[in-house]
Amino acid sequence: MIQIEHHIEEKIATLFKDKFGFLPNSIIKLPNSGSNRIYYRLINDKISVLGVYNSDKEENIAFIDFTKQFIKYQINVPEIIAEDLSQNVYLTSDLGDTTLLEWLLKVRSTNHFPVNAIEIYKKALSKLARMQIVAGKNFNYDHSYPFKEFDKKAILFDLKYFQDNFLINLKIDYNSTSLDLEFKLFSDHLLSADNKYFMFRDFQARNIMLVHNDPYFIDYQGGRKGALQYDLVSLLFQAKAQIPEKIKKELLEHYIDVAQSYTQINKSEFIKYYYGFALIRVLQTLGAYGLRGIIEKKPHFLESIPLAINNLKYLYDKTEILNKLPQLKLIIDKIINTNIDNKQLYVNSFNK
Repeated sequence: MIQIEHHIEEKIATLFKDKFGFLPNSIIKLPNSGSNRIYYRLINDKISVLGVYNSDKEENIAFIDFTKQFIKYQINVPEIIAEDLSQNVYLTSDLGDTTLLEWLLKVRSTNHFPVNAIEIYKKALSKLARMQIVAGKNFNYDHSYPFKEFDKKAILFDLKYFQDNFLINLKIDYNSTSLDLEFKLFSDHLLSADNKYFMFRDFQARNIMLVHNDPYFIDYQGGRKGALQYDLVSLLFQAKAQIPEKIKKELLEHYIDVAQSYTQINKSEFIKYYYGFALIRVLQTLGAYGLRGIIEKKPHFLESIPLAINNLKYLYDKTEILNKLPQLKLIIDKIINTNIDNKQLYVNSFNK
């Protein structure tokens, strides 16, 4: 492993030298993220850039292509400094180490969401709307990976991800045939929303960097064509952030106001789909927590499961489409009413 990392560092250092004409004074490996990408900070005098290694060539191409498109529209994303995709490496501008989520968890007290946090979230949502609508209007999706749009196949993939990685571990009885049919009905409902915009796909506070309190976006390489609501709910329903209901509504209103300045939006129609997209996002997130937490036994993801279940409780009575999906509604009812002993399985799975 050490030899492999040394080989990667050599590739990144070579790219740095090719760009600047000299080697970096130091190369610092950054903590692992949830992906297969490996990040380094390369420093020489006043120059500091990030070096990225990723063996997934298609993902690299998507990230670099998307970045170049966004910069044309003055979207806050890292600049591509240099690239050598034959070696699976590229350099980007250094946005620092402060994510919006890390900042939020430091500045907020128990059950309190600071005023300055609301303002930063509003900034992020304003920039999101511009990314989705303005940059998204003539966006080229040729290099999208793994999906070019949030279509039926992609939606069913997310729902099956929830079923296979989370639901199966709860030992809850349900009719799988009925659930499969309802997943298709649910996907048809979501696809009836206006879906001609750029969809970031993982728009959460961990993928927003703060540079002097100005939000910058990262990790949008999984972007695709889709509905506006998905990215909005991804941020507002992020489990760890625990945004209070009143502030969720304030941020929703702010986003709609900004989005309406770019394109025509039927507000009541938008909100009708908003809760459906919130539900699929929470289910997809629980699938991720099931895989990374229950199956792979990573503590951070285990700790987030009860927080995501709180989001299910919030959405249970607000998501109208659930009334047409009785099997899924029954399953969600069982999840949110699971007693503490059953919830302990999350912790017990870590000790197995």
